Amino acid sequence: MADNQPKIDQLETRISELVRTQIDFQKEISAIRKELASLRGPIVESEISMPAPAQYVPPVESLKSDERSVPPDQSEPTVHRVETPNFGYSYEQTGHTYERKPESEFERQFSAYVENARSDFEKFIGENLISKIGIIVLIIGVGIGVKYSIDNELISPLTRIIIGYIFGFGLVGLAIKLKPKYHNFSAALISGGMAIMYFVTYFAYSSYSLITQSSAFALMVMFTAFTVASAGVYNRQIIAHIGLVGAYGVPFLLSSDSGNYIVLFSYMTIVNLGILAVSLKRRWEPIFFTASGFTWLIFLGWFSARYEAGNDLFPTLIFLGVFFAIFFAVAIIQHETNENRESYRDLGSALATTFVFYCFCWAIADTSFPGGRVWAFFGYLTAAAVAICLVSFRYLGRFPVYFAFTFSWLIYGVWFVDRYVDEEHRVVAPVFAAVFFAVFYAAVLGHRLITRELTFIENTGLILSNAFLFFGFGYAIMVRNGFDEYLGLFTVANGALHLGVASLVAKLRDDAVDVIQVLTILVLTFGSIAIPIQFDGNVVTMIWAAEAAILFWYGRTKAVPLFEYFSFPVMALATASMLLDWGIAFSERTLEVSELNRQPLANSELVTAIVFVTAFAFIFITNRDDRFRPPFPRELATGFGVLVASVGLFVLYNAFRIEISNYFHLRIVEMFAGDAAVGYRDQTDNSYLKFAWQLNYTFAFLTALIAVNLRKTRSQLAAAVGSGLTCAALFAFTTIGMFAFSALMGSYLAAETNAGQMNVLIRYISYLFAAAAIAALYFSSRDELLTVLVPGKILVYIFEGIVISVTFITASCELVNLMAQWKVPDSSKLGLSILWGIYALALIVLGIAWKKKHLRIIAIVILAITLIKLFLYDIADLDTIPKTILFVTLGITLLVISFLYNKYKVVMFGVDGADDSRDGVDAADA
Repeated sequence: MADNQPKIDQLETRISELVRTQIDFQKEISAIRKELASLRGPIVESEISMPAPAQYVPPVESLKSDERSVPPDQSEPTVHRVETPNFGYSYEQTGHTYERKPESEFERQFSAYVENARSDFEKFIGENLISKIGIIVLIIGVGIGVKYSIDNELISPLTRIIIGYIFGFGLVGLAIKLKPKYHNFSAALISGGMAIMYFVTYFAYSSYSLITQSSAFALMVMFTAFTVASAGVYNRQIIAHIGLVGAYGVPFLLSSDSGNYIVLFSYMTIVNLGILAVSLKRRWEPIFFTASGFTWLIFLGWFSARYEAGNDLFPTLIFLGVFFAIFFAVAIIQHETNENRESYRDLGSALATTFVFYCFCWAIADTSFPGGRVWAFFGYLTAAAVAICLVSFRYLGRFPVYFAFTFSWLIYGVWFVDRYVDEEHRVVAPVFAAVFFAVFYAAVLGHRLITRELTFIENTGLILSNAFLFFGFGYAIMVRNGFDEYLGLFTVANGALHLGVASLVAKLRDDAVDVIQVLTILVLTFGSIAIPIQFDGNVVTMIWAAEAAILFWYGRTKAVPLFEYFSFPVMALATASMLLDWGIAFSERTLEVSELNRQPLANSELVTAIVFVTAFAFIFITNRDDRFRPPFPRELATGFGVLVASVGLFVLYNAFRIEISNYFHLRIVEMFAGDAAVGYRDQTDNSYLKFAWQLNYTFAFLTALIAVNLRKTRSQLAAAVGSGLTCAALFAFTTIGMFAFSALMGSYLAAETNAGQMNVLIRYISYLFAAAAIAALYFSSRDELLTVLVPGKILVYIFEGIVISVTFITASCELVNLMAQWKVPDSSKLGLSILWGIYALALIVLGIAWKKKHLRIIAIVILAITLIKLFLYDIADLDTIPKTILFVTLGITLLVISFLYNKYKVVMFGVDGADDSRDGVDAADA
């Protein structure tokens, strides 16, 4: 039986679901039955009766043995049981007569449910809704009658007021009399009666001046108290809301525009305490929202129109604190008495109250008030922050503390930016910066150590942001007051403070590892910040780079993730500082010979860069050491290593590139110092030479990088990046480089400058470096590091295209320069066309020999361009002899090409004229 119990429970649950589903069909079924009954007329016994609803049919196993069907007796009519599973109907057929079964339990329960629903709805209308409508109609009718009597002067003002009071008191008295037997009706009557008395009192004071302001005030206060008490007795929120509206309306209804806000806010405080006490007792949360809304709206209206910082500061702060304390305390009490402690409604009320409170504080801080009152204002903010931290951590959790933390520092920051005066606020500003820091520092650490509610991220975020805010404001205050020489000491003192707290926490709670780690981060951070504050220039970069390497090595080898994580921002700081050093060195260059013009290889920037590269190389090697496990996935560690290597290589490359720039810049400076006649052309030549040597250095660096990677590191990413950068350098070589070579040659031939043989030799030196780079590209394109990423055939095409392009452009430029040097005219016409024709011929020969169709196609394209150039450009203004030489040379070249195509057509296209299926890659490789 125990084994079948889950199945039994499942089936019974399904039956219950089906039963509940049948209820949805009952209304429609009842309507159809009534309509059928009306159509058929009176029902006789011989007629088939309609099936009646049945709720629940017990399972067969639960029926008694005598209730189960038995074989039919031959002497009795056969009884057929017809089940209608769709609606739960069951009726029996005896002969030709159908008889309805007795009403089942389901039918009785459903009928009772429908009847109760009808009764409840009717009860709501009769006892509740009608009474309220009646009160409203009655008040309207009385108002119409009173208006008619006033318009026709049938009754005097005093009589009108007396009648109004009599009518109001009459409703109240009648409500009290009927309360024992007619509770709901009595509650409606008393609500209407109190509303009438509010209006009557207002008219007696405002319209007819029959009573004084103090008398009217006393009466309305009394009515309010009675209404609130009645709400508690009747347990009806509507009565409390009427009293609440009347209570807040009294000061404005009876106002004489005297501007006595102290009386107004005192009265509001008493009203809030009374009404909110009732709401807490009865758990009427809507009363809280209504009272809070009225209070803050009235306070906002007064603050916007009447507040004066010089006179109203202290009363405003007092009543602001009182209102905040009331509503914040109510939210806490509601939270503590709420059965659903996981509900966020009470927390939302507390947060909304806190937000409004700090918004008013922000507005107050943005106004001008005497310096002495700044102490009072920030002392007030401190007291509020302490109270919120203590109460919230105990009852509402950490979220109100977030508001207090954020707005306290935000208000202080707004005041510091807009209102801070050095002479007037020299003491108060640092004092309260320290006070705010201490309050939230102690609150967060204490809460974390006592309750452990704060997560690691929350604890870290609050502690770090609090520490840096204090340090930032303290730093700014010291700078504005001329204490720059003590900034390093101030920074070290911050680190020492956190170090002392970390030591204390380690002794008290050695299991609070996250707190100790956060404080250690602060110690390391302020230690790192103290370096640039205390020192200047390149020393900062070197110390940060060394510190990053040490932190990373210690964290990785000793399995202390905190130190390794902290090394990351220190690496970023070192990198940023290195870039800043370079920028400062470049901006400090002048045309004067001084220490600002760095001597090549003998300056602080190069030493700093070497230290930086050494530190990053050490980090890279440590990261690659498989003996030590990184605190994050190995894939991230690999990516981190790539990033570190990239930064280190960039700094290494740029360090010596800058030295080349320093050499030529210093050369220009010395030229100006020694010869005042040095002109613009000399500066330009040095600029071109500087570019050429930097380009040569780039070729050498990339060639070495590719070679080391192919033999040692074997990195696909390094192979791809190195090859791409080499292609970019070759592009610069064939564009800007060729233009620089031409300009240098022109300057040398002009003999108007101090240009020497280097203007000519530099081009050939660059050719050697470019050839080395092309060789590196060749080996890289054939290596599996790239062929895995890109098909080998594509790489061959790309490499040969680069070689053909570089060779073509270099040869063309070299021919033009040589012809200019030899003073041969028409170099751009005669010489280039002949060269291009010969170059195309050479490509066709190679294409035939190596069976590379793409070489032959490139040659044909070059020939087409040459012919177009010939007819559109060359023959214009060309003498007869050069023109003859050009045409003959190109003609012979074309004939030779045609001859080669005819002679080697079998080699190129096969016997049947088709191109060889072999691509030529193998031949090239061979």
